[in-house]
Amino acid sequence: MNPQDKPPILEPSQPSLSDKKVILGIDIGTSGVRACIVEKNYPSSDSSENMLFEAHIEMPVAEIRSTNGLNTLEISQNPQIWIDTLESLLKKIGHNFPIKQITHLVLDATSSTVLLVDQSGHAYTDALMYNDAQSVLPAKVIAGLIEQSAEFSGAQGASSTLAKVATLLEQNPNLSKPIICHQIDFINHYLSGALNITDENNALKLGYNSIHQAWPNWIEKYLKTLNSTIQLPQVVKPGSFIAMIAPHIAERFGFRKNLKVMAGTTDSIAGFLASGASQIGDAVSSLGSTLAIKAISDKPLFDKRFGLYSHRLGNNWLVGGASNSGGRVLLNHYNLADLVHIVKSINNKDIEDFLKTPRQNYYPLSQAGERFPIADANLPPKMPKSPQCAVADIDGNQQCLQAHQTFLLNVLTGMTEIERLAYHKLVELHLPPVKKIFSVGGGTQNHVWMQLREKLIDAQFLHPEHQQAAYGVTKLID
Repeated sequence: MNPQDKPPILEPSQPSLSDKKVILGIDIGTSGVRACIVEKNYPSSDSSENMLFEAHIEMPVAEIRSTNGLNTLEISQNPQIWIDTLESLLKKIGHNFPIKQITHLVLDATSSTVLLVDQSGHAYTDALMYNDAQSVLPAKVIAGLIEQSAEFSGAQGASSTLAKVATLLEQNPNLSKPIICHQIDFINHYLSGALNITDENNALKLGYNSIHQAWPNWIEKYLKTLNSTIQLPQVVKPGSFIAMIAPHIAERFGFRKNLKVMAGTTDSIAGFLASGASQIGDAVSSLGSTLAIKAISDKPLFDKRFGLYSHRLGNNWLVGGASNSGGRVLLNHYNLADLVHIVKSINNKDIEDFLKTPRQNYYPLSQAGERFPIADANLPPKMPKSPQCAVADIDGNQQCLQAHQTFLLNVLTGMTEIERLAYHKLVELHLPPVKKIFSVGGGTQNHVWMQLREKLIDAQFLHPEHQQAAYGVTKLID
C-alpha cells in the first residue's frame, strides 16, 4: 500500500478486521448500565475512530439502611442485579448490532464498590457501595497503620475500599478463602472467568501503591488479622489483556470466541478520558452536586490534608480533589424549575455589570466543613444574604427578580473562586499549571456559571469530546 493512502474504513458488517478494532465499552453506573461501541482503524500513525452504537439499560438503585449506633448509612446491593442488567444490555446490543464484529470488551465501574466472593466467584456477601460510609471504626485503624507506614495511600476514610473490606470480614468472620472483588472484577469474572485480578485504578482505594506498583506489606498483615485465609488480588494496568470471553457467554450472546476482555478502570477516570483531556496541563472540572477537579500531571500527588490522590494514567498521573461546594448549595435555596428560570433571566450584560461592582469573598457550602482547596472540617459557609422576597414573587416584580439574580450571581461567583483557588492550590503543591479545562456535569447547562468561570479563571475552556464514561473507557485500548 502506498504510505499516503489511507486504509479503507470497513463497515461493521464486513468480516475483515485486520486493520481495525471494534471495542465495546460498558459503564456500570449507579442507576444504569451504558454501552458504546467504537471502531478504531489502523495503522496507528493514520488511525481514525467512529462511534458505531450506543445503548442504555436502567438498573435498580442500591438499598439504604441506617447503621445502628453510628450517624452513617449502610448502602449495599445484591451483585446479581448488575449481572441481570448487564445481560439485558447485551441482549439489546445483539438485537441491534452485528455483535460478532466486536473484538475487544472493556468496562468501567464505580470506584470502591466491593464484595467478597468464594474461590468459584460466587458472592459471599452483598456489595458495599461506593458511598457506603459505615466503616468508621476500621477507617480509624487503617489511618493509624498508614501513619505508621509513612507511605502515601488512597485507602483513606470510611468510604475507602479497604475499610469496607474490613467491615465485610468483621461481619462474616468464618469465610473460607474469601476473595476481594471490586464491582468491575465481579463482572469481568462473569464475562471471562478471570478471578482475583483487578486493575491499578480500582486497586488504589484498597491501598495499592501506584508509585511502587506493589501492595504495601501492612495491608495484607492487617487483613489477615481479620481472616487468615484472605489474599490480595493481582493488579494489572488498565487496558491490558485479562482473558478471552468465556465460551458460554460467547455462545449465549453471539460474541466471537476470541473476543478479548481487557482490564478497565473507575467510572470517574473513564469520564475523564471521554472528555478528550490527554496532555499535561489538561484538567476536567465536574460541575455536579459537588465540585470535583482532576488534572494531568507528570508526577503523582498524595496529600491527605486535602483529600488529594493520584491515579497512574499511562506515563502520567491523574491528580484529583473535590470541594463540598457545588450545585447542591443552589438546590438548598431553589427547586430546579425556579433555578432554571432565574438563570435564563440573566444575560451577558447582567454578568458583565455584576463583575464591575465590588464583591465579597463568599464561600458557598451546604453545611460546615470543606475538603479541598481548603482543608477544614469546621469551615463555616459564607453565603450572601437571601432575598427578602419569595421566589414565587419574581414574575411581574422586577425588584424581586433582581434580588434573586444578584443572590445567584454571588453564589456562582463564590463557587467559581473556589474552583480557581483549587487549581492554584495544585500549582502551590508543585503540579504543572492547568492550561485547558474541560467541563462536564449538570452544571454545564448553567450558562451563567460557565461564563463566570471563563471570565475569572485563567485557562482555555473546551467542550468535552463526549460525556459518556462508556465511550471514555474505550480510550484505554490502543
